[in-house]
Amino acid sequence: MRKLILISCFALSALSFAAEKNLPKNVEEKIRYAVSTTSGADRRETYDWYKDSYFEMVERLDKAGIPQTDKEIIIKRLEAMYGANYPKQLARINDEINDYKGLVNRIREEQNTNQQKIEAQNKKSKEEIASILNSSSIPKAELNRIEENAKAEYPDDYTLQKAFIKGAIKTYNDLKK
Repeated sequence: MRKLILISCFALSALSFAAEKNLPKNVEEKIRYAVSTTSGADRRETYDWYKDSYFEMVERLDKAGIPQTDKEIIIKRLEAMYGANYPKQLARINDEINDYKGLVNRIREEQNTNQQKIEAQNKKSKEEIASILNSSSIPKAELNRIEENAKAEYPDDYTLQKAFIKGAIKTYNDLKK
């Protein structure tokens, strides 16, 4: 019975040790160097504190839904500011995540604003194209070819289509004279 209990305790401790997260080699070296000035039990406590802080920081970044490349940039920025002081990095990580999300939101808003401006300009240009085509004295068949060429050249940009059509009509009229 004692052997069974002893073996199960050993197996349980081995499993718990195997389940423990491993630090990246460079992070572990930085932490060991940072705690090298402390001694005894303080060294172990400080090491564990730094290690736990690092894992918590990475976990918060993972939960934030930030792409891997941006996570790496945030970690590098924090390391540049605080070195291997992972508790300070952990204290700052929420601000970094919020700054990142704020930046992403501002960029999206700016893109949406630009897209709305482009759509408004395209709508206006589309109306002007219709007006130009209706007021032109060029035969309908020629106007249709000019319009098709403009659409083929600039499929989604009505402002450039308008410029193309105006130029083609002007050239057509000049050549006809």
